[in-house]
Amino acid sequence: MTATLERRIEVLKLAREHDFIVLEDDPYFYLYYGTAPRTPSYFSLEPQILPETGRVLRFDSFSKVLSAGMRIGFASGPDPILSAIEKHTATSNLQVSSLTQVIAAKLLDSWGYEGFKTHTERVSEFYREKRDVFQAAMVKYLDGYAEWVKPEAGMFFWFKLNLTSGSDLKDTGDSESVIRTTAFEKGVLALPGKVFLPNGNKTAYVRASFSLSPEADVYEALSRLRAALIEVRVLERFCLLRGSFNPRKPSICPEPPSLLASPDSSEDELGLTLTSDGLVLPL
Repeated sequence: MTATLERRIEVLKLAREHDFIVLEDDPYFYLYYGTAPRTPSYFSLEPQILPETGRVLRFDSFSKVLSAGMRIGFASGPDPILSAIEKHTATSNLQVSSLTQVIAAKLLDSWGYEGFKTHTERVSEFYREKRDVFQAAMVKYLDGYAEWVKPEAGMFFWFKLNLTSGSDLKDTGDSESVIRTTAFEKGVLALPGKVFLPNGNKTAYVRASFSLSPEADVYEALSRLRAALIEVRVLERFCLLRGSFNPRKPSICPEPPSLLASPDSSEDELGLTLTSDGLVLPL
């Protein structure tokens, strides 16, 4: 999520009032490919909004735009804090690899600012094309099975799985129960949203990367995820009919002997019913 300009100004004023430091971690700054004007950073806003500077410490990354394996970035902020960071680094891990630093320095020196800016624009255009492919596949396979906002920066989709077919139960799902089991068994790799939450609470959200996968793999992965979600909904229906479905603990209901979902299946196409012996069979 991106804070609005008004929100950023409010945060900066609060930082001055209560004397705290704003840590602005912005590794995807150079991977913006949206059409709307970019909201100014806290670091650039601070001298415009506050009578003095020194309360924003900003972090940027070269790893996203030069090479993921370089693992190098840079910090901008008050000299006393940067000096303290440098001393701490020297006593903890010495420094970033000398070879990595030399490569980055030579590149930047050769390009200059305009050359670096041109390079980042090419990189962001590459990811915009990747985003468009993923977006098209999401619409094809997950419309009705997930909710999302099309990203305008970075290399990830953050989307909410509609794990239950009943609208009253829609917000009670846990993406981890699907992503680490049914989806994983179908060869789908993604991260359940709870791993990004500080409290580790359940959430229906998922993060998926579109940085490396070819178009065919994206479509195949999302078609498999759709099949996994159909199976989850079928199991829900099965358990509801048995009167044992608990959306907060879906595992208490035994799984039917077989679920016949395919990547292009829909719940209606499956034509499921419940027989007297408790089996779900096609009509």
